[in-house]
Amino acid sequence: MANHAITHTFRGVLYIPTAWVSLCLFTTKAVEGLELQNRQKPDTPLFFCSQSNNKEPVRFWVFGGHYVVCRMQNKGLFMGFMAITLLAIISCSDEEKKQIVCWGDSLTAPHTGKGIKGMVKRIVKGAAYPEYLEGMLEDNYEIINCGVGGENTLTIMARQGAYPMKLAHDVVIFKSDEAKFNTFIGNNDMSAFVSSYNGKSVTPLLQCGWDEDSPAQINPCTINDKNFHISSEAKFWKEEGKYKFEYNYFMDADDEWTATDTLKEGSIVNTYAMKNLRNKYANIFFIGQNGGFDDVADLIRQLKAMIAYSKSKRYIVISFHKPNGVMKTISRMKEMEDSLNQCFGKHYINLREYMVTRGLADAGLEPTQEDNDSIAKGQVPPQMMTDGCHFTTKGYEEIAKLVYNKIVELGY
Repeated sequence: MANHAITHTFRGVLYIPTAWVSLCLFTTKAVEGLELQNRQKPDTPLFFCSQSNNKEPVRFWVFGGHYVVCRMQNKGLFMGFMAITLLAIISCSDEEKKQIVCWGDSLTAPHTGKGIKGMVKRIVKGAAYPEYLEGMLEDNYEIINCGVGGENTLTIMARQGAYPMKLAHDVVIFKSDEAKFNTFIGNNDMSAFVSSYNGKSVTPLLQCGWDEDSPAQINPCTINDKNFHISSEAKFWKEEGKYKFEYNYFMDADDEWTATDTLKEGSIVNTYAMKNLRNKYANIFFIGQNGGFDDVADLIRQLKAMIAYSKSKRYIVISFHKPNGVMKTISRMKEMEDSLNQCFGKHYINLREYMVTRGLADAGLEPTQEDNDSIAKGQVPPQMMTDGCHFTTKGYEEIAKLVYNKIVELGY
């Protein structure tokens, strides 16, 4: 990553000699002397030039205070030099970012939102691990957070595209001038979507918005080459220690419909992510805590499908850290972790094992008796958790460091 930093910081300066050579080809007497200086001046703008007379240095301040000095003989040539140099700077600033897509559930989902509610949420929960990770990477990296709370592996796969979701039944779309309400397409009692992987129900958009900037990356979607927006109305509550929810799904046509028509059962929902998030630089898959798979072999099949669909050979797999409805004990968790390690090797991060063996020390925390009791059982120490499943700010920071170190190790 150090090489990335050097390349990124000095690329603007390295392009500038090219501009000088081009200028000199047009006039052999234009430049009395060239001097490239690597000095620092704090609080300088991206681009600044000064000229007291035709013989005085013209200084161009670029990229954190590095500047170029060139002695010019007339103002016309000075302006030409400035234009060519500026074009060189602009061309290098258009460098394409290395986009890393983070797929997951609430352990990945951003802890932010709009308005006062979002600000409070950020203060209470801190940032999610992708936000901390982006702060650790160089400026030529960009994180795309595709984490949505409550989703199982089937729903995450459906959003990503490895196994898209299909309409669970026929849906009637009314002629545009006759449609008075959004089209209702399903709820708790009537599935709106099923997985093309195994035909089981999938439930996207229950814990996040459906705007274009939503981490769900579903809208706008296409069905049979027609554009739609899918939305939900969901309510969650806790009863006898378990979370319960109710939801309704709606569909809104983006295109003009000149006649009432029917979208047939089994029609594929092509999400925004399927069209726009393939072929990205790298992907991180942190899925499974909410189930959606039958056993570890099934989980591996799903992960391999997502990796293949991404069309990127750069990937990292993070295993979930707490027993769930599929992996019900720590011993079963260890079996799963061994299988994931055997399958994905250097691309794999064993999160539970890390948190148990090194989490507290790396976070600078002294273990309590409760922590020691949990560690002895192979469980994540409570100091790193907020509610038995989700992590504290320090916990998410350590996850980000794990991922960052893995990116360095893999040479991404």
